[in-house]
Amino acid sequence: MNVFHFRDFRLLLLSQLFIGFTQPVLFMTQSWYISEMAPENLSALFLGIKAALSGAVFIGYMVLAGAIVDRFPRRTVMRVSQIFACSSIVVVSVSLHLFSGSDPSIFRLLIVIGLFCSFGIVFAQDQPNRVALVRDSLGTAMGSRGLSLFFLVLAVGGMGAGPTGGWLIENSGYSAAYLFAGIGPLLAVGLTFYIRVGSEPADSGAAREGLFNNIINGYQVLRELPIVRFVLFLNWTSIAIGLGVMGQLIASWVDQKLGFGALDWGIMILTWTVGGVISTLIIAGLGARLRRGPTLLLAVSLFGAAVFLYSLSRANVFVFSFNLICGACFFAINALSTGIIQSVVENKVLGRVNSFIFMSQGMMQIAALLLGTLATVIGLQFVYSGAGLVILLFGIIMTLRNQTLRDFR
Repeated sequence: MNVFHFRDFRLLLLSQLFIGFTQPVLFMTQSWYISEMAPENLSALFLGIKAALSGAVFIGYMVLAGAIVDRFPRRTVMRVSQIFACSSIVVVSVSLHLFSGSDPSIFRLLIVIGLFCSFGIVFAQDQPNRVALVRDSLGTAMGSRGLSLFFLVLAVGGMGAGPTGGWLIENSGYSAAYLFAGIGPLLAVGLTFYIRVGSEPADSGAAREGLFNNIINGYQVLRELPIVRFVLFLNWTSIAIGLGVMGQLIASWVDQKLGFGALDWGIMILTWTVGGVISTLIIAGLGARLRRGPTLLLAVSLFGAAVFLYSLSRANVFVFSFNLICGACFFAINALSTGIIQSVVENKVLGRVNSFIFMSQGMMQIAALLLGTLATVIGLQFVYSGAGLVILLFGIIMTLRNQTLRDFR
């Protein structure tokens, strides 16, 4: 049966499209604001500070988020998290508007960074929950293909986000650009009133235990399933380092090394998401014929090579080409990781295990503080090139030494 026959899955794809289009505008606005408002030559450091604080909030709450996904009805969790997202965006947008008339200062910048970090809670709760809802809507047999399409739609939505965000920042200001990002969560809230799955808790027995015991039960899965541990290790390392530079420090890179404006950066984000569309289309198209373990290892190694070559590129044709490959690998790593996890983990603990996967997003933000500090001391060039080489070496070592992943289909 075709996955598109399932009504709830189609609604979840629509929510992914809305959020995929607007959420990158939010993160782009945050990064560009900090890059422009930070003292000269310290933008990488302040981007690292913001990333580390956001990552700490993200990981700190993620420990609870997965348990909440399994303990409460997932549809309700989605609705509440998106309402909180809308509220957070409005508060930050108003603050940016109020600050726009005053002279830049480090104190004001730190206040804004603190406000930006509030979205880490939303991000931590939303990701594992909506991915688990995909499994609820399709079942185990079709869940992996559905996830590939889910990430494909995220990439499609993101294709328009970069140019839109860049245009809004340059023509309407930071406050308007940030407020625009609230449209996605608002529309997602509306969709929760039409989604039928997730109306009951996935783990009916979780409510009879404390939250701490719910969390421990999730960690028990890591002890029982080696493939889960290996996939998490690959995902965490490659995303933390790769997105530490390509996601968190990128505003400094495009400004200082490439001389791009906000709109130029937005167009570069478009090539990143085009890469994501290509890779997820291939994964979804191949379906069960794809050997997911070896493909994941290949994606990690290729990601490292692409980051390294990107760091050496200055001509636009190479900059955009290697950026496209980076985007393709990033989306492939996430789609393959979640697909493998969903195929081997029980639904009642899926939210908790999904939360482990997405911890890489918080690790990436914390790693950015170290990378940003290093960039301030030794330069962005060394940090970017070094990050690419580390990921490449890590992928090669895992390919040679880990037979469990090499053999996994």
